[in-house]
Amino acid sequence: MASSASSEIVDSLDILTCPVCFDLYKEPIALPCGHSFCRLCIETSWENGEEETGCICPNCREVFQQKPKLRKNVIIANLVENIQCKKRKVSLGVDVRDAELGDVKSEGSESYCQNCFREATKRCVPCEILCCEQHLKTHKQKGHKLVDPGVNIAELKCVEHGKPIQLFCKNDGSLMCVTRTCGQHQNHKVVDVEIAHAELKDVVAAKSPHVSESLQSVASQLQQVHEEEQKTENTGRDAEDRLEEKRRLVCQFVNESVDLMKNQIIKQKMEKLALLGKQREKLEQQMESLREGKNTMDTALKEQESISFLKSSKDLLKTLDTMSKFKFVKTTPLPGLDFTKEEKSLDMLNTLNKNFLEKMQKGLVEHKEMVDLDQINLINLYGRTPSLDLNSANRRIKISRDFRKATRSGTDQKYPDHPDRFDVWPQLVASDCFSSGRYYWEVNVKSSRSCRIGICLNSIGRKGEKSGLGMNAESWCLQKYEKLYSAHHNFKKTALSVSGEPERVGFFLDCEVGELTCIWDSQVLHVFRGNFTEEVKPAIGVFDDGSVRFSLF
Repeated sequence: MASSASSEIVDSLDILTCPVCFDLYKEPIALPCGHSFCRLCIETSWENGEEETGCICPNCREVFQQKPKLRKNVIIANLVENIQCKKRKVSLGVDVRDAELGDVKSEGSESYCQNCFREATKRCVPCEILCCEQHLKTHKQKGHKLVDPGVNIAELKCVEHGKPIQLFCKNDGSLMCVTRTCGQHQNHKVVDVEIAHAELKDVVAAKSPHVSESLQSVASQLQQVHEEEQKTENTGRDAEDRLEEKRRLVCQFVNESVDLMKNQIIKQKMEKLALLGKQREKLEQQMESLREGKNTMDTALKEQESISFLKSSKDLLKTLDTMSKFKFVKTTPLPGLDFTKEEKSLDMLNTLNKNFLEKMQKGLVEHKEMVDLDQINLINLYGRTPSLDLNSANRRIKISRDFRKATRSGTDQKYPDHPDRFDVWPQLVASDCFSSGRYYWEVNVKSSRSCRIGICLNSIGRKGEKSGLGMNAESWCLQKYEKLYSAHHNFKKTALSVSGEPERVGFFLDCEVGELTCIWDSQVLHVFRGNFTEEVKPAIGVFDDGSVRFSLF
């Protein structure tokens, strides 16, 4: 029956467990005193022992002046092998359908006791088996470590020795079995894992209120941001609607103005055309009368017979007399249409609109300074913390491990040759490269009496005297010398009026507008203007024995 086989296995396990590792014997050996241990366990115990009197039995403490010859305990080895075979058979194919236990389940499940197949309540770490409450008694008596059935016991054992983890080193935070207490942990503060667990839980519990307060604070700020986003969305939408209404009114005004001017033009055109029409009709009538008289005259002149000519001469003379008394219609020249006034009015409107649009665009750029130069907003919207480029550093510059701080060194650093390295000036650039968009970073100059900070084109020369920051057309920088500040570009120096001693100087780079704004305490120190659509990099020069750091926000 399954229960019989399982009970036999458990009873055998109790006898065949090594008193050092609490596991089944592995290569069991017997000491002259009669006690048996795993070969590795006893050898490790003697190697780590501090007694100088000889080898001691871990069980009865008998002392052997010379290391006894270790012989394999064949009987125990055979028993262990038999037990392992029985365990395999039980786990592979034992039929438990005839078991007398009411809560017996089928074997092979990770949820049931490996001795009787009841629902398992714990897993024994040293023995690596699941046990019900009944079969836990033996393991509890031996002080074995018990965990919940679902726990992966591989994580509870020492990777190096395969023994249960029982200790915690407070010095380096490592977990270990009893074997590792010597060596590198010999002088460390080592405590039981349960004690360490309780202490750390108290530490974590003590920090919990602070974390909860921080969580509530962040949640409150997040809610404020959400509300501000909604407010901004609504305000922006309302402004857009108002602008659309104003655009409709402006377009209506322009359309009505143009229509009014066109009506005036049409009216003047029709009035002049009417006058010209009347003059044309009178002239056409005169033209017709003159044609008739001319035709009569031409007919009479062609008459060859004198009698006939004389007979018609009376009518001819009458016609000629009428023509001689003909009054020509005099046309008064009408003034030409002049619409330059109306066109000038529209030109003035266009000029006004153009100037107004340019003023608006300029105002939007200037509005950026009023809104964005709050350093909190700049950090949130555009904040960056550049990293220093080791390949660009002059050999008299030492870089911190986090690649944020540059320190002037009295000796050359062992940097390899590199085409990007500055060879004359004690300066370097950042790894970050900008060519579009907006960026903000801060530089801490508190620890330096003489330095230069700013930007340079990535194409700046790295060799020779002309590669100094501010001493060419490819760099723009602020200089701090004692308590004096000045701006430098292309050998041009501008003295700056700075009240107090700035600890951090901020740089706001707008590549599209072409401006580098230098800021301290939300006040503008200086504004450099240039073409920053070519790749530019933050740059630092240290000229005393101090240091300059890119500050973390």
